[in-house]
Amino acid sequence: MTNTFGSTILRFESVSSTNDVARDLALSSADEGVCVIAREQTSGRGRQGRSWSSTLGEGLYLSIILRPRVEASESAIITLAAAVSVAEALRLDFHIRADIKWPNDIMVAGRKICGILVEAAIEGTRLQYAILGIGVNIAQRLFPEPIGESATSILLETGRRIKPEDFADGLLPRLEHWYTIAMSDSAQVIARWEELSSSGRDCIVRVDSSGDAIEGVTRGLTTAGALIVELANGERREIVAGDVRVRSVTADLA
Repeated sequence: MTNTFGSTILRFESVSSTNDVARDLALSSADEGVCVIAREQTSGRGRQGRSWSSTLGEGLYLSIILRPRVEASESAIITLAAAVSVAEALRLDFHIRADIKWPNDIMVAGRKICGILVEAAIEGTRLQYAILGIGVNIAQRLFPEPIGESATSILLETGRRIKPEDFADGLLPRLEHWYTIAMSDSAQVIARWEELSSSGRDCIVRVDSSGDAIEGVTRGLTTAGALIVELANGERREIVAGDVRVRSVTADLA
């Protein structure tokens, strides 16, 4: 299927979280590219400790062990590469007009179809390993509250009922492609991310970060993957972490 990613896939019926399983494997010296896929997660999670709805057989719940040779301060590029990979798979394989909301939410017409979570172990200034977790909504018709009106799935968007493994087959080669590029030329990943995001440039946003809230216009990403937001007074802020709410989109999707 791919050279490395997915050459070893461990499949489970139900786990607490595929990231948990992959982390344990990484601690046991499992190779880069080992992939964990489960039909159900009982404690799936997203960014900032949020839960991720992981009903049996209705989504792709996937984690990959990575051993990137980068500084911890450069690790955001992994998340951006994953977002690019998912957005391309949705657009090219399923003709779904996927959009990326910084840094890693994959949206369709304002509704979330995929979440990405990277969890890493740091030794000194370098990453010992990273676990890339991806959850894609595949066959859901209904979602539990409070996400019922804010989520969507491939089935809802296309009317096609596919197996989660079918999506994984197209996604894994793209993940390996963009991850490899990220390790050698992060500028290519950032440029592609900006092409696939309607809100990365010239978009009015509100950002909640570390208890502080600002509003401004997005001006692209830094070389480290931070979101640049220009305030009304002309000051530019680099957002490393936070929640972004789109107020007005002025740029067309690539």
